[in-house]
Amino acid sequence: MRDAERGMRNNLGVEGRPPHEPVASRIPHPASRALPLILCYHKVERRRELGVTRIAPRRFARQIERLARAGWRTLSLAQMEACAQGERPVAERELLITFDDAYRGLRDHAFPVLEAHGFTGICFVITDYAGKLNRWDVAYGGRRFAHLAWRDMRRWQARGIEFASHTVTHPRLTWQSEHRVTVELERSRAELSRALDVPVTAISYPFGACTDREADIAVRTGYAIGFSLASRWSGNLLLLPRLPVYMWSPPTPGVGMLAPLERIGAVGANRCAVGTTLWQRFRESTSRQPGTT
Repeated sequence: MRDAERGMRNNLGVEGRPPHEPVASRIPHPASRALPLILCYHKVERRRELGVTRIAPRRFARQIERLARAGWRTLSLAQMEACAQGERPVAERELLITFDDAYRGLRDHAFPVLEAHGFTGICFVITDYAGKLNRWDVAYGGRRFAHLAWRDMRRWQARGIEFASHTVTHPRLTWQSEHRVTVELERSRAELSRALDVPVTAISYPFGACTDREADIAVRTGYAIGFSLASRWSGNLLLLPRLPVYMWSPPTPGVGMLAPLERIGAVGANRCAVGTTLWQRFRESTSRQPGTT
């Protein structure tokens, strides 16, 4: 494995303090254990916006094509968990492709591309917004984007795409009470299981924000594996690091000589996402004031 690829996989930073091990990891896992490359996409859309998470369909297709031509293969959630636990060795050129927020554009521009190359993907769903517009987010440039409906998820689930939790309303969990975090994780898991008729054991934390507390709550609410963003692999199965793919990402994300620079940009962009959280908090506070609706 190339040094740059290894560095990208094992040298990513977690929001907050390093996790303690007791509840969330259940079994100690050496942080030195190699993990497959884990990519995180958000929007794959033709419509432009001012945010950085949108990837044009043509660019996404080129990225997947280059990975496929280079011999990369995708993993399932079960295979990823086995790798993290040390029950399955990590082979050369294996990766996990994930999508946060479950935007509707994925059904037209991303999932068919994966299928054409024999790739799979994991899509994390904000359950209260299934089939609705992304009113939880800042409308960069004044544009709203729709999320996948349950019928879209069931269709692509039958074709190999896996779906898991991205909470109920997409709050920054580290800023919420323990009760709110518990409700977000329990409800989303129950709603997904009911709608898609599958057990749900994976969680992607909104904004990648997770500390010991959130990881422990995830275990208590039935999750076995959790994903953060632009973070460092610590050996904790509830804090698996992913590399977010943004509009400036190279043609082959997370691979090659540009990987360290890509990481720096990802960490910076992920920190800037706190602006969305501040906007969410402001909106919630104004909606509670007398005379507001």
